[in-house]
Amino acid sequence: MALLARIYFNAVFGALGGLLGWLLFGAFGDPGASEVRQWLIGGAIIGGSIGYCVAGVEALRDRALVRFCRLASYGVVFGALGGALGLWLGEQINFVLVADFGGRNSLVALLARGLGWMVLGSAVGLSEGIAARSLGRVSYGTLGGALGGFVGGAVFVLLYRWAVEQGPGATVPLLLSPDRWTALAGAVGLVVLGACIGALSALVQGVFQPASVRVLRGWQEGREYPLDKATVQLGRDEGADIALFRDMKIEKRHAAIRRDRDNFVLCNHAPPAQTQVNGQTVVDECPLEDGDRIQVGDVVLRFQLKAARAKRRIRPVMITQPVNQLTS
Repeated sequence: MALLARIYFNAVFGALGGLLGWLLFGAFGDPGASEVRQWLIGGAIIGGSIGYCVAGVEALRDRALVRFCRLASYGVVFGALGGALGLWLGEQINFVLVADFGGRNSLVALLARGLGWMVLGSAVGLSEGIAARSLGRVSYGTLGGALGGFVGGAVFVLLYRWAVEQGPGATVPLLLSPDRWTALAGAVGLVVLGACIGALSALVQGVFQPASVRVLRGWQEGREYPLDKATVQLGRDEGADIALFRDMKIEKRHAAIRRDRDNFVLCNHAPPAQTQVNGQTVVDECPLEDGDRIQVGDVVLRFQLKAARAKRRIRPVMITQPVNQLTS
């Protein structure tokens, strides 16, 4: 359920980023510019908008303004660079494929645009990992973003080409002119592109994250935080990886969860009375096992080790041999 919520929020904010990019490009784009310049400007605006929304969604859910500004700034920069390069690269790939295979068919356009927007998706996923200072999130986010970019780019082409070929149709001739109909299809395509990048980035990160903590009681109850970096900070500080607000018993830098290969250790930086694992006070450090309940202040978290949960799902089958009690 927590993973589905994360995918949902990433998809929604990615879609908003795509819509924002479409609006900004319509306002600040330069139709009179050369094709190459137009591709670079359009890709930068669209990519920066999607990166801004997707990279900062976790901080928005925590209502951590300072961390949102830092994450979103990385998303804008990397998203803009990836978008500019991706749109230009997509056009170059399309030109090469058309020259080699002839004809501007749907399959060629779909492949070209999908490969081009893969660059944008990769850049958005990369920005999330760099902003979080997490090597694991860099790799998982880049992979997920690339998949989302390809799928979203392919859907974008299908929608756009369908709109161009069909026109506004006979049912709405007075509501939408052909130009507005095409523009609307472009907007829908960018919304789908942003949603795919956000959703698949969250999905891949959720599948490959080694461990997580889930809030059982307190601020953001039900929220799940991935443990995908060497040291994850917990506390009331807005820059903390797991921001736990509204509980004054929690210090700004209350504790940290340190990863040492496949092992996780809780390091307490607060008064021992305010930090417990399974009801036992933690003075300095405490190794964590799957299912351990961590209490900081009045907030209760559950440590979840992904490998342990996978083992529980795959239960060994015991084969018993009947014993013949009659001996010859």
